[in-house]
Amino acid sequence: MDVPPSTRSGRTVYRSQPTPPRKRRTSLWLVIGLVAVAVGATAAWQFATAPSIGALSPEPGTFTSDHTVPVKVRVKGMSSLKDVVVKVNGKDVTDEVTFNADDLVYTASDLPDGTHTISVSAGTSNLYRHSIERTWEFTVDTREPKLHWVDPRNSSIFTSESFDVTGETEPGAMVTVTSIPGRPSVEADESGRFSLPVTLPDGKYKLDLTVRDAAGNTKTASRRIGISTRGPLITVAEKQRVDVPDPTIKVGVHDPSGRPRLVVTVDGEQVFDEKVGKVTELTIGPLAEGTHEVVYTATSAAGQTARHVEEFVVDSTEELGTATLSAGAIGNDVRELQKLLIENGVYKYEASGVYTPGTTAAVERLQRRLGQEIDGMAGPRVIAALHGRIVVDQSECKLYLYSKGKLQKTYPVAVGQPAWPTPNGDWEVVVMAKDPTWIPPDSPWAKGLEPVPPGAGNPLGTRWIGLSASGVGIHGTPASYSIGSRASHGCIRMYIADVEELYEYVEVGMPVIIRE
Repeated sequence: MDVPPSTRSGRTVYRSQPTPPRKRRTSLWLVIGLVAVAVGATAAWQFATAPSIGALSPEPGTFTSDHTVPVKVRVKGMSSLKDVVVKVNGKDVTDEVTFNADDLVYTASDLPDGTHTISVSAGTSNLYRHSIERTWEFTVDTREPKLHWVDPRNSSIFTSESFDVTGETEPGAMVTVTSIPGRPSVEADESGRFSLPVTLPDGKYKLDLTVRDAAGNTKTASRRIGISTRGPLITVAEKQRVDVPDPTIKVGVHDPSGRPRLVVTVDGEQVFDEKVGKVTELTIGPLAEGTHEVVYTATSAAGQTARHVEEFVVDSTEELGTATLSAGAIGNDVRELQKLLIENGVYKYEASGVYTPGTTAAVERLQRRLGQEIDGMAGPRVIAALHGRIVVDQSECKLYLYSKGKLQKTYPVAVGQPAWPTPNGDWEVVVMAKDPTWIPPDSPWAKGLEPVPPGAGNPLGTRWIGLSASGVGIHGTPASYSIGSRASHGCIRMYIADVEELYEYVEVGMPVIIRE
């Protein structure tokens, strides 16, 4: 601070007064503050601009399914870096690195499957951070993931709408059923096991199971299954009456899980057993006239069963003898049968034209009398017997004629000798002739013989009743001495007068029973 001048020796003298100590301290602190501000600003700027490593690609711990991998390192403060070193699996690749404004870029090629290590290091001119460094790993995996699909097995059929898809794959892999709505998925646990609950309505399905691992590799497997919670459904076009002995029936069998097995029985006898589609046409029979019970049983692949029972009446003809008659049959043919049963003394009711239980009992009584199989059905043998039948007993050398269920006549006969026996069995009359011509049969015993015209000495006599047994018939013989013995070449010989009488009772179709 200046002070007023003083005059001494004629001169003006100026004097400086000393600064007080307090004011000197204030000035020093001011300088120090300014310096501190400058240093702080510099430090803050150095801190703010300190280099650092940011985003990495590929990210640490990730997987890739490519052998060629782009590597990118985001660097803050790129301009202050020096002595940059980039290594892949320990190999220095710095010369191949591209330096952009904020990134280090490198393409790693031909990497084998496995874990790979990348390291980045550099010095800096920054006062706050003198160096930067980062090391990380990633994995190359180009192989499809393993997949062991446990359940459901192929062609499985479930009786519940819900089931579990289970198996094993790589830990952490994503498992997805891609072929059904909603594409349900689950992540495999740390041991690789997975269990995926699925719910589906009744039907047939193809399950496509896809596994995707961490690298994006996938593997897909397929299986077919069925869901059947209700079992098969049977529909039949019901019939009350059919006019043919072998009706065709259309059966619908619906099972959403697949083709069921259909078993059909008619009157307790199985006539069909096959796997079927939705609609099947069955021809059953020939069936006797009358009431029949048909049972349809369908079984699904899951073991569920459905059963349908129906009854219908077969009424295929009005002419007796054309078809077998049984309980439930109706018509003129039944009425004619009942009249014959009355004539044979086994039926005591009126001929109603309905095959009643009483009619069945009457037929059974007749069958028992005739020694036939007892089933209560009026088949060809029963109907023929009602008109008449012939029984030949070879051991007795006798022929018995029955009419209307009763024995009418008994005749002595000759039957085949041991070298050419008469065949036992149930036969019928197929041809009849008066005054026949004898034609030598194709047999060693007749070799060289000539045909013999009608007249005296004809080996067949005057009547021929040919049977359904080949070459065998009932005929007269001029060799009356042979009657009562085994003397013929297989035919049944009779006295000429007897065969002429028998001939009048016989008609084509009459049953002939030959027995020992």
